[in-house]
Amino acid sequence: METEEKKMRPGLKRLVIFGICALPVLLFLIISPIKPAANFVTNYFSRPVKAGLGAVMSLLPFSFMELEYIAAAVFLLWYLIRTVVLTARAQGSLRVFGRRILSLLLVLLCVFDFFLWFFAIDYRADSFTEKSGMEGGPVETEDLYAVTKLFIRNAARYAQDVKRDDEGHWAEDLDGYLEKSKTVYENLSFEFPFLPAKSRVPKKMFLTSRLSSWMGFTGVYFPFSAESNINIDAPGCLIPETICHELAHQKGITSEQEANFVGIRAAIASGDPVYAYSGLLAGSIYLSNALYSADPDAWYELSALITGPMRVDWNDNNSYWKQFEGKVEEVSSKVYDGYLKAQGQELGIRSYGACVNLLVEYYADMAHAYEAAE
Repeated sequence: METEEKKMRPGLKRLVIFGICALPVLLFLIISPIKPAANFVTNYFSRPVKAGLGAVMSLLPFSFMELEYIAAAVFLLWYLIRTVVLTARAQGSLRVFGRRILSLLLVLLCVFDFFLWFFAIDYRADSFTEKSGMEGGPVETEDLYAVTKLFIRNAARYAQDVKRDDEGHWAEDLDGYLEKSKTVYENLSFEFPFLPAKSRVPKKMFLTSRLSSWMGFTGVYFPFSAESNINIDAPGCLIPETICHELAHQKGITSEQEANFVGIRAAIASGDPVYAYSGLLAGSIYLSNALYSADPDAWYELSALITGPMRVDWNDNNSYWKQFEGKVEEVSSKVYDGYLKAQGQELGIRSYGACVNLLVEYYADMAHAYEAAE
């Protein structure tokens, strides 16, 4: 009996440790719905720790996220093979198999604890709209048309200031505007003081960019290393705006619709023609998709304004993403849609387009004034 009890002790210890590690999940479920508590944890715990972690990771010349992905995949494969071998040696002992699986679940639970308290909690804190006083509510088609026209016209004008190859395709140096990302938020921080002016340069995804394209992602903010990561395989014309979008996440903007708006606005306000054009082009795409849904005839009328270099970038972007349409992108979208809804974003993945409401709210008066002056 004594030997049997000793054999049971490791399993009991794992169960006790598992229960302890489950407490942060329970605590999160209790605290996160309370807005003042979520704000406190976010402002005085989550974001300061991520700021320090991000500063350390910024010293690395590569994406630590990609290294973590590879290490996690190798570890998981090794662990599962090891589990099968040990179980077989123990003549199919369910006890050995159970202990191994419980240990793996314990590791995953610890990872989940980190995710909850260093990223998911941000979804429960004050949003950009709450801090800025913007509403992002429904918009009138007339306003949508005017803002779309404003964006397309300005994008077509700025497209002339971008470096291009002999065939008119985007030829700006990626490293050049990545370096400029350190200060790209300086102007916007005057307008929205709660957004830090300085930024950490995003990491280029050397190993997983193509995979990200198959999954439909142009960038990733990775909370476990507090890094903003950029898909460098995607069309270059929209990478500067993607940088601004991922930096918005770095600055605590968790909602995708808000990060889209903030990213576009930061790019336009940056004072840099490359960033401004990319922001205007991204905004034109979002606004055009919304206008086409609301009034196809109005969209076809404005599509005639997409000419010259802007038309080249527009077509290049469409051609690039068309090759990834299929089951992988569809499944990835459904999974991410479920994730966004689980974090309280009711629109799910459609919230990538809901930034249109914020864009129209912000630019409507300017757009109408522009039309009146014509």
